[in-house]
Parts: sequence; C-alpha cells; structure tokens
Amino acid sequence: MDINMSCTPRVLIGPLSGFASGISGRGNRALLVADKGLEDRAEDIQDGLDSRGIKTILFSREGLSSNTETLDEVLSLARGAHADMVGAIGGEKVLSLGRLTAAAAGGTFHAEEIMRGEARGNQNMPLFEVPSSGRHTLLFRREALLTEVQTGRISLVQFGDSSLITALIDPSITAQLSARATALSMSSVLFSAVESFLSPRSDFFSDIQSRAAIGNVAKLLRRVKAEAADPDFRIREAENGVLAAFSTGLTAPGPGTMLSWAVSAASGSSKAAVSAVLLPWVLESPLYSGSPKMKELAGLIAQSPENASENPAEEVRSLFGFLGLPGRLRELGVELDAVQPAAGRAVDIPGIERSDLNEVVFREILDFSF
Repeated sequence: MDINMSCTPRVLIGPLSGFASGISGRGNRALLVADKGLEDRAEDIQDGLDSRGIKTILFSREGLSSNTETLDEVLSLARGAHADMVGAIGGEKVLSLGRLTAAAAGGTFHAEEIMRGEARGNQNMPLFEVPSSGRHTLLFRREALLTEVQTGRISLVQFGDSSLITALIDPSITAQLSARATALSMSSVLFSAVESFLSPRSDFFSDIQSRAAIGNVAKLLRRVKAEAADPDFRIREAENGVLAAFSTGLTAPGPGTMLSWAVSAASGSSKAAVSAVLLPWVLESPLYSGSPKMKELAGLIAQSPENASENPAEEVRSLFGFLGLPGRLRELGVELDAVQPAAGRAVDIPGIERSDLNEVVFREILDFSF
C-alpha cells in the first residue's frame, strides 16, 4: 500500500518510481547528491528522470557529510551545471547537504556566509529527499545541519519555503538494513519523539503525535529481530518515522538530540549509534528531572505498561539491552577527550532556548556515558 500525505513538505511512502511524480514542470536539469552506498538507487532515479527528458548529474562520495568544504564543492557543481532542482539520497547529513544546496545554489553565497546566517531570503530550488532509513528528524523543520570544517562548530541553518520539498520514503531501501542497523536507526527516532514529548514547547496536539510515535516505535523495536525483512514492518517503521518527525516539527529538536549531533560530528560515529547510547543518560540528567511526564513516558516505553518503572531510563536500558545495542560511548570506539568539545558545540547550536542548559550539563552526560 502506497501512502501519499498532503502536507508541507509533501511526503510519499512508497517505491522510488513515485519519485518522478513530483517533478512535473520543475525544470530540466537535476543534481543528485547521494551516499556512496546508495549510488545504485540514485542511478535508478537518474534513469527515471532521463526518461522524462531531465538531465542529471550525480555527486556521490563515501562518508558524505554536510560541512562547509563539501557544501562549497556541491554548490559549485550545481551552479556550473545550471541545475533547476536538487535530489538528496541518504542519511541526515546528506539530506542537510541537499537542503543547503537547494537553498543557496541559485545565488552567489558560499558556505561560510551560509554558516553565519547571511544567506537568508535566498531563492530555494525544488528539492527531493529520499531518506536512507526510517528517520528524518528535520523533515517538518525549515532547517539543515552544517558543520564548519576548521572549528567543528555546528549550526542549524534556517532556510526558506519548505513547500518546494518532496520527501519519498521507500521501505525497500530500509529493508536493505540489517536488524541491528534498523534498531539503531529507530533508537534515534525514539530519541526525537521522547524529547518532543518532554519539551517545554509541547502542547496537547504535539503530545498526541509523540505519544503515538513513542509507543509504536518501542513495540516495533521489540519485533525488529523477527520482522525486519517483513515489508509491512518497514511500512510501519516509515509511518512512525514521519510521526516522530511531525512531533519534532511542532516542538523543535531537543537538547539531547543536539548533543548527539555534536558527538557524532566530533567522533565520526553514526548519529543513530550515539543516540542509542545517550538517550537513557539524557533522561537521567537535569535536563528533564522533575518532569511530570516521566512516569507516563516509562509506561509508553515498557513492554508491560502496568508493571512499568517510574524511571523511563530504566525502560530504555531494558529495551536496548534486549536488542544488544551499545550502552556506553566507549563501545563505539569513542575517546572521551575527543568528544568533550562536543558539549560546548551542542550548547552553541541555535534553537535551544533553555535557561537551565549549559556546557556543564552536557559534559556530565558525556562523562557518565563512558
């Protein structure tokens, strides 16, 4: 069953053949930016666009990331090719790279200017996103991640009209992931939904979305080992990834999510793996202590809500332990000295507006998580 949601941005859940349905009248030249591991799927998209008379250029590289050096390279390529639209196929870093390229390629701005927020108001190109997993934290946010190569500083860059974005989530792509990789990806989805639920910005409507995402993802995680190859499981995974992203769109990414971005950038570890480690430690930190929702959250995550602990961190550890996910950053091969600067970088990411948040809180979370 294909799903076509009418929202901004437009979201499709279905096969890659649906990619071409959103491009009518958008132009005749496209730049595709893709993770190296998804080059074959990007070539499938190229074939579909070529059949419609749309010329394409593919930019693909191992370890592709949204940093100032790579962004300048991709912007130069897009401008030189006179691209009318951009397609991004990959994880959160590649999707951010695609967003920034679509936002800035029509002008003359360079990455450092974008990093400083000087490219606001630039004309966006149409953008087509294909997440490589069931998660896209910023799907319903007009934001993209950008890391400065020289300093490691991370910015959450604001850009323009999100109605020009079409996101296609193909369950057959996520089906290529192992059960473990799927569990790691879904742990990141759970992280963002939990922080939306506990956010000071949450309200009755956002709580409906985040409650559903938390409960559903916890149930899916308990079945991932047995059902990862089931197409129906992959569709439900995609649906709940969208649901979690929608709740984040209403409340904004939480401080723990931003810390996981900073640690991932500093260590080179996947954001999903870092999220799996940090979530219980963030829940035990001062960031959410005293929240009246903690007991309810524990029940949403627990296998048996009636027997749930009052501590959601315990339920997360129980769930992730059952899945064999890492419990400490050192299990990812991360050195504490290498990631300690991430505490300061996370605090500096625009978008966290909390008087109780500072570098000391983040450093304590990192210290405990080793």
